Amino acid sequence: MQIKASNFKNWCTDNISPQSWTRICLKCVDSIRAKGYTLKQMEDLEPDAELDAELLADLSKALEALYEMSVDENLLIRY
Repeated sequence: MQIKASNFKNWCTDNISPQSWTRICLKCVDSIRAKGYTLKQMEDLEPDAELDAELLADLSKALEALYEMSVDENLLIRY
């Protein structure tokens, strides 16, 4: 199941804070770079950019570590 990065970012912004996406990305910077993205690209997301399963898992772990929260993938699809 492919999740759009913008859906995850929008969920974080609406449910946590506008800075939460940036903090999550900073925590996952090594994974983000390994997938060929820069932090700037993660901030200024292309509308159709999709997260692969590995990067989604890393971002979800960062969400849990930083905010003690989780989000269901099915919710992100609709977000």
